[in-house]
Amino acid sequence: MRAVIGSVAAATALGALMTGCSLESPQAAEGNGQEVEVHDDLRALLPGELRAESTRITVGTESGYPPFEYTNEAGRIVGFEIDLFDAASDRLGLKYTFSDMPFKSLLGELYASNVDAIAAAMSDTAERQIDYDFVDYYNDSDAIMVPAGNPEGIKTLKDLCGRPVAVLTGSTQQEALAALNGAECRAQPVQVLEFGTDADALAQVQAGKADAELTQWSTGAYNARQVGSGDVFEVANTEVINPSPLGFVFLKGDVELVRAYQAALQSLIDDGTYAEILEEHDLSAGALETATINNQVPQ
Repeated sequence: MRAVIGSVAAATALGALMTGCSLESPQAAEGNGQEVEVHDDLRALLPGELRAESTRITVGTESGYPPFEYTNEAGRIVGFEIDLFDAASDRLGLKYTFSDMPFKSLLGELYASNVDAIAAAMSDTAERQIDYDFVDYYNDSDAIMVPAGNPEGIKTLKDLCGRPVAVLTGSTQQEALAALNGAECRAQPVQVLEFGTDADALAQVQAGKADAELTQWSTGAYNARQVGSGDVFEVANTEVINPSPLGFVFLKGDVELVRAYQAALQSLIDDGTYAEILEEHDLSAGALETATINNQVPQ
């Protein structure tokens, strides 16, 4: 069982707990206890220098974003995306080490080749595809988080006009609020409050310093269920907002590594391991049937 976040303070502590640390990959997807066999034909897709037994890659993440990445009571980074990346890596016979850092730093660290990949619930967008390639593993959308009972009656993005709204720095949700201020909210702009972690942004709603937080749906729904007794927050919107695939991220042109992870993920989809990991985390609604690259089916 995963550790349950009991309060916003506890959720905030998650991001700080593992900052700057690294963890070796376990041999099986953490949580489901299922061994994932190496497929030699998939391993052969890796760049030659990554096939040596002693080789490992460095993977950037930001560990304060449940249910995708967070730290458990033992101090390990766990979550849906961690399980999935672990299973794909096991299938390739590739070892890795996590490097935990602020979300806003991840793409820059990848661009500078300080990490080899990113696993951080990152949305696959056309803008990001200019410099990076995505192996898509999940479909998600945005959630407007409000206090339980929704005292301000917020239901849509337009209802955020003129209000203080918290958001994770560097996220597509931050970009969505900027776009909103250039269109529907031009006359009454959203007061965008940026924070280094999703937990810090959500804490502003509980403290009454923000009327809402804009985050990813799966994370918002998780926090609405888990924080307190499930009576602290709720997701205000019932309609889908800004649907987008999420993906593992690689530097543009790292063709062999991208293709290897896409093929490994597709094999997990085909043999049912992917569905099992999704079900364990109650995320089956966003399942993909095909592991795409940059939101396109590989040729």
